[in-house]
This record gives sequence, structure tokens and C-alpha cells, in this order.
Amino acid sequence: MFRNTSLGVLLPTNLDEETSSLPGWIVESNRAIRFIDSDHYAVPQGKRAIELLSGKEGIISQMVETKADKLYSLTFSLGHSYDKCKEPLAVMVFAGDQARNIHYTPNSNSTYQIANLNFTAKADRTRIAFYSVYYNTISDDLSSLCGPVVDDVRVWFSGSNGLGGLSIVRLGLRLGILGLVWVIV
Repeated sequence: MFRNTSLGVLLPTNLDEETSSLPGWIVESNRAIRFIDSDHYAVPQGKRAIELLSGKEGIISQMVETKADKLYSLTFSLGHSYDKCKEPLAVMVFAGDQARNIHYTPNSNSTYQIANLNFTAKADRTRIAFYSVYYNTISDDLSSLCGPVVDDVRVWFSGSNGLGGLSIVRLGLRLGILGLVWVIV
């Protein structure tokens, strides 16, 4: 993240499959998304997060390793950056062929909420993706796009006994580190 960047950093779409402006993720849309920091915005976890702009035209995705016919839970933090973005704020989250529309519900005690999507993997790799449901603008500047904030993305393998043999695929933006990391618990 560039220092003293109070407006965040707009991340362009992937120029090719080898290069991503958001390491570990694919910006697979024709519009940019915004990388924000906790010095200037409300960030759910750590120092940095992604603000989804441009509705369906601002998509981030990643392929995660899964096992076919196994149950997983995709969890993430969903919030508001407190940049005067007009509500409602919502994301469409995908895991393979399963999707869920999740609205951010403001709570006076927190700037974010934990959201999840349970899914059954169909193959050894599953595409997860996020985009903003609405085309939001800042309330006092209707030409500036804004949207929901996504952070701390995780894919949890659910064992046969609840969350028994738990495995985490950590995809999070937490601490500004992006990418795929396996942690076996």
C-alpha cells in the first residue's frame, strides 16, 4: 500500500493470468476495486482490506484446493469503510456453483460482521468469488463509487463430526497478506 494515500488504491483488472494487482487473487472484471487501509478507513481485521466497487463489474476471485463431495464453510468479514457510502451494502459470494447474497447489517458496536457460505465441493479445486450487489456512491459525491468491504476470507473443511478435523485455507487480507496458506489444526 502506498503511504499517505487517503483515497485508497484502485486495483486494475488482471492484465494476464501470471500477474495480479491483488496477489493471490484474480481481479476478473472490467472495473477496478479499491485496496484500503486502517489509517483512513474502517477495516475489519488487520491493516488492509478490499472495498468492492462497481457492482457486478468489480469481481475478485480465487481458486482454492478442495476435495470433491466434502462440506466446506467459506467465512469472511463484511463491513462498511465509513466513507459516507450510501446503503444498502451487500455482496454476492460464490463457492463453485453455490451462491449467497449477504447484506451488511450495521451494528452500533462494530464496523463489520462475520458472514459465511456453506458449500459442498464438486471438484479438487473450487472458485470462490465476491462482488458488490449494488452500485453504491458516496452520499455527498454521487460520482464517487464505493461499496462493501471484504476482509479475512477463510475456507474451512468440515469433518464428519461438526468442525472435527478442521483445516483452514486462509485467503485473508488480514495483516495485508494476501494469498493461499494452508493451516492444519
